Amino acid sequence: MSQGVRNWTRIESGLGLRVDPKIVLTSQILALTQQELEQAIDAEINENPALERLEEEQAPITDEAILRAIAPHELRPSSEDFEFQRSLPNDDDSVDWTELASTTTSLWEHLRAQLLPMVPKKLEPLAEYLVECINEKGYLATPVEEISLATGYPLEEVELVLSHLRHCEPAGVGATTVEECLLLQLRDEDTIESKLARLILKHHLDDFLARKPMRIARRYRALPEVVEQAFKAILQLCPYPGETFCPGHVTTSRAIRMPSVVPDLILSHDETGWHVDVRGADPNSLSINRAYRVRFEQMRKAAHPDKEERRHVTEYVKRAANFIQSVHQRRLTLRRIGEYLLEHQSGFVTTGQYQFLKALTRTQLAKDLGVHESTISRATMGKFVQIGNGEVVAFEVFFKPALRVQKMIEDILATENPNNPLSDEQIAAILKKKGVEVARRTVNKYRDRTKLLSSRKRRTA
Repeated sequence: MSQGVRNWTRIESGLGLRVDPKIVLTSQILALTQQELEQAIDAEINENPALERLEEEQAPITDEAILRAIAPHELRPSSEDFEFQRSLPNDDDSVDWTELASTTTSLWEHLRAQLLPMVPKKLEPLAEYLVECINEKGYLATPVEEISLATGYPLEEVELVLSHLRHCEPAGVGATTVEECLLLQLRDEDTIESKLARLILKHHLDDFLARKPMRIARRYRALPEVVEQAFKAILQLCPYPGETFCPGHVTTSRAIRMPSVVPDLILSHDETGWHVDVRGADPNSLSINRAYRVRFEQMRKAAHPDKEERRHVTEYVKRAANFIQSVHQRRLTLRRIGEYLLEHQSGFVTTGQYQFLKALTRTQLAKDLGVHESTISRATMGKFVQIGNGEVVAFEVFFKPALRVQKMIEDILATENPNNPLSDEQIAAILKKKGVEVARRTVNKYRDRTKLLSSRKRRTA
């Protein structure tokens, strides 16, 4: 799909039969992941003048949306009570001894020590006032106009002192929005990636939040790897610089954000019931260009249309229509698969516990949905689904019968007494109580496959 769908794939048999290009295109689109689909759409729009993407009326990007993309942990419940913070679950069990050390310097004292030497003597009262307007997260909580009225200083002098404040550490302090805070942190960086990151934050924040690097790469004629590095630079920024002075704060170095897999299908539940959300481009956002559509209708009714123009218009209009239909078919197929999983794998989808995972094959799923097995393979291969507990798993999980037993064995060994490890025979007995009958040698095979030690070696490990 790197060059769109200009060159239709034609499969010819010995009898001279030819596969319909529409079927081939539908199969190709169905096999694409969410990111690959976006790239294919962009490529097709660039090559096909009859296809266009409808401009969506997007709501303004909020600070919460930016935080959800770059620092989801910042949206967790918070409290000023240090004991509450300490009781929250932490993925890192290691002790950060810097958290136990007492500190006598607050954020505001730290800012005063830097800011006051920067400003003239007559502006020191204004500088003191500005520092007091910084909240615990490092943001300016009062508009500059109100500060000017409250202090009696001209607005120009307030903005001058504020510009000095924004050069203080921690980087990003004094901003009024998350976007502005991130830009302040990148202000002094001079690498290509940092320059691109600034452009992304200023002009392409929606593409960053939607993880669409190819669109930015084409806009600035940059390599996709450079755009990815710019994305990485943004993800490493700190949205709340003032919190480094808060007790119990987990620094950015400890709160490492691992890149997550983007699900192509989301199965979620709320008070209204279960929902199947197919991620990726909505076919309703694609349309045939109005000028091409009108001209196509005119030429159908014309008695003697220009042959070359008719060929051009017809080819691109039909190609656009087939492309939109293929995107629609992909969404419909994934939705049907999601609804099937909700109905037949509800235990696993709800809890994420592998003991509730039922045996399922692509052949059985294809038969129940009334489609060819290859359709299911293309729709699920290399794709991921987010289940009810928020976990993202590969579609492969649903089609590997042995995986259920392997995961159950891992769970059993994770809770065993390390001083009295379970033998393979004992594990088989526990599995039998849970409704899974396997022989001791089968337990041994699965344990070896997952590189788990025998009971004797686990005792001495």
